[in-house]
Amino acid sequence: MTKKTSNQRDKKTPVTSATGNHPLKSASIEKVNNSQLTDTRKTEHKSLKIRMRSLSDKMINLFKKPYRFFNKLFIISGIISWVLLIMLIVFLFGFFQSIPDFKNMTYSDLVSAGELYILDHLDDKNVQHEWIAMRDMNRELLYTIVMAEDGNFFDHKGINYDMMINALGENIKQKKLVFGASTISQQVVKNLYMGDSKRFIRKLKEIVATRRLEKYFTKNEILELYLNTAEFGPDIFGVRAASAYYFLKNAAEVNAAEAAFMALMLPSPRRYHFSIFQNKYISAQHEKKRRRILRDMAYKEYISPKQYNEYLEYEYFR
Repeated sequence: MTKKTSNQRDKKTPVTSATGNHPLKSASIEKVNNSQLTDTRKTEHKSLKIRMRSLSDKMINLFKKPYRFFNKLFIISGIISWVLLIMLIVFLFGFFQSIPDFKNMTYSDLVSAGELYILDHLDDKNVQHEWIAMRDMNRELLYTIVMAEDGNFFDHKGINYDMMINALGENIKQKKLVFGASTISQQVVKNLYMGDSKRFIRKLKEIVATRRLEKYFTKNEILELYLNTAEFGPDIFGVRAASAYYFLKNAAEVNAAEAAFMALMLPSPRRYHFSIFQNKYISAQHEKKRRRILRDMAYKEYISPKQYNEYLEYEYFR
């Protein structure tokens, strides 16, 4: 009886865990806890992945920003380079197009340009200019003008670079354009084709054109152009007109002393025509230049020592 009751009690009485909880309920709670733990871990893992992705994106952007900057800079630089290249090509095309094509010119073309230059600069358009050949000039006359204006004329190829550098140094020293460095060939190009502009680009064109002139024409042709177009005073162009005006002679009769006087007019013919010729006065500076010209003539043996001494004492104003 007692045993049965005990068995019955055993059947009716549920088995409890050591903690006193119901076994099914405990298992259910454990499942819930495991599920929550799994969800928490998944959430943490997902959050970590998001943070890692965000960090990765930041690192990528960190490298992308300078890449994009330099990429844009490269593109802009390329565009600017092409624009500058096109501008340079256009500039060079215009630059060389504006330089006289001496290759396809004859000496007669240069003479015509010289006559046109003189006509444009005459105050009195009724003045008649007569072109003369070098064979009709006194040897002393033409060499004196060369010694005065360009002593190395027969040695250089149109440009005297040493003289240009020295003149540049003096101009920088004086802080203004005081000393020129133009050879006879450069003066021919400037007078006939370039004008009197002081701009650097004009000077650059003059240098290129002078080299071309020297390439296609002889020294004698260039010198003849200069001696016929150089200005010696108001409406006095060329040695023929200057010889007749200052000494009542033709160009074949003018000696070195007289030619040296004419050469004094060349840097600024209208001003020196007034200050020297009309005022009948040779300043100490101009007298020094006159003597230097005659000394160079004697040194080069274009005149004899006896002529040199005689010409030093030449009386210009009687």
